Amino acid sequence: MQLIPSLDLFQGRLVRLRHGDPKQATFYDLTPEGWIRQLADAGARRIHLVDLDGAFGQPRQGRFASLPLLFPEIHFQVGGGLRDRAAIEEVLALGFDAVVGTLAVEQPAALKGLPGDRIVAALDLRGDRITTRGWQAPSASESKDVFAALLNLGFHRALVTDVSRDGTLEGPGQEAAALVAAAGFQVQASGGLKALSDLIPLAKIHGVVGCISGKALMEGFVSLEDPQIRSALAGIA
Repeated sequence: MQLIPSLDLFQGRLVRLRHGDPKQATFYDLTPEGWIRQLADAGARRIHLVDLDGAFGQPRQGRFASLPLLFPEIHFQVGGGLRDRAAIEEVLALGFDAVVGTLAVEQPAALKGLPGDRIVAALDLRGDRITTRGWQAPSASESKDVFAALLNLGFHRALVTDVSRDGTLEGPGQEAAALVAAAGFQVQASGGLKALSDLIPLAKIHGVVGCISGKALMEGFVSLEDPQIRSALAGIA
């Protein structure tokens, strides 16, 4: 089980949104680069980046482009506003390890031929229903049909967010993670982590390989000085 820090950028700043709502935003004084350096020094080897401007339909942020060169020890996965194949290919060409997006939900065939190990399907759930467009719109497709289409195309990695728990510190959505893992995906669970102990039930779910944390790390609910947290960040917990 690997602990994967999440950095959300909105209007050029680090931010956390409650339930994905831009009207419920908490901005942080840390620079993205400064926070990444702290995480890297604590042992982080994978970081999840989200361009919220892109997610809400605004121009994508350019400051992400240099991060793979600045921090070669980090495997970056990036999402937000990647709604066509050209955008995905552009990000992969910049040196990012993987892209995360909802194009798989809306147009799964558009991903055909892309390398499966560099695509992480963003499966954002309210209950058992997938949502898209910055968590504002429910998908027209049944979840089981989306799962089948992705697996048939060779995409087995998924980032699963329980939207109702994201940024709330109420604990991860085990039901959502288990639902997707049972379909045959390697799952990164996201939303609601509040303590190291939250990783224990997730680690018991077959197919759950990682847990995303944003607010808990940034606000010190889990400490970068904790040896167990450092081990989890390095992916050896």
